[in-house]
Amino acid sequence: MPDWFTHTLIGWITGKVLKIEVGLVAIGSLIPDIMKISPAFQWFGLNLDNVSAPIHTPVGAFLIGGIFALFFEDTKKAFIPLGVGITTHFILDLLLFPTSGGIKLLFPFSWNGWQYGAISSGDYRITIITVFASILVYILYLYHNQKT
Repeated sequence: MPDWFTHTLIGWITGKVLKIEVGLVAIGSLIPDIMKISPAFQWFGLNLDNVSAPIHTPVGAFLIGGIFALFFEDTKKAFIPLGVGITTHFILDLLLFPTSGGIKLLFPFSWNGWQYGAISSGDYRITIITVFASILVYILYLYHNQKT
């Protein structure tokens, strides 16, 4: 179940393994799901569903990642880990059973959805496996740092 916790852990693992800025990879892994906060704006009478839907596409997510990167002194150095995190997010989401029409990989040229259908969105075992993988990566990271 690629929820925010799982996306963040996979981002952390990816950052550690690739030895790039872990925090930015983890943040990048959450960028496509920024749209999930749009229901909070309905309290104020704003319906942002049509505006926020393109954010959960590669084009939209990388655009938001590029905007986030502008807040850093070295934009390119910030954008690369954000992009890696965004990529991990879409890889995980592509593994899900189609629930909401799939990932719009070819947006804005096509609204067709793509998903592989290997994982149910309610399957908590993926989160448990990710937690154990994170612990393993952390132990290996500590072991490697003690050797050097």
